Amino acid sequence: MIVEPFQPFHVERLIQQGVQPSQVREVSYVPASYASVQKPPGLSMTAREGEHIVLCGGVIPTGPRMGLLWALLSHDAGRHMVWLHRATRRFLEIEPWRRVEATVESGFPAGCRWLTLLGFEFEGRMRSFGPGGEDHLRYARVWPS
Repeated sequence: MIVEPFQPFHVERLIQQGVQPSQVREVSYVPASYASVQKPPGLSMTAREGEHIVLCGGVIPTGPRMGLLWALLSHDAGRHMVWLHRATRRFLEIEPWRRVEATVESGFPAGCRWLTLLGFEFEGRMRSFGPGGEDHLRYARVWPS
């Protein structure tokens, strides 16, 4: 597995290769042309196996030492989850964060489980938060000051 700085075309390639089923609806709202030219602010990385993109993700700063975690995973990322989990934990330690938030569509228990394993805690339901009006669950990880 190779980790490299995220480039916007990685999202387009990941979408073409197939994202995990739970994220198909969300990426359908992102035009490929937008995904291929927009780079989110903050620190972001891509994990790939050869030319196959397995994960694109990062943290978008939202305030002083605060951020929003985002990730897109391939349809076959499951076989790499131990490695991806360890790499993501290391990634979260790169910056001196105070608080990082993440949301998961309410019908995706595997996403909730992964956030919990990464040290995030459930904070509440966000009604009609998704691009199609889906409920999301908010999680946050807070580091000691």
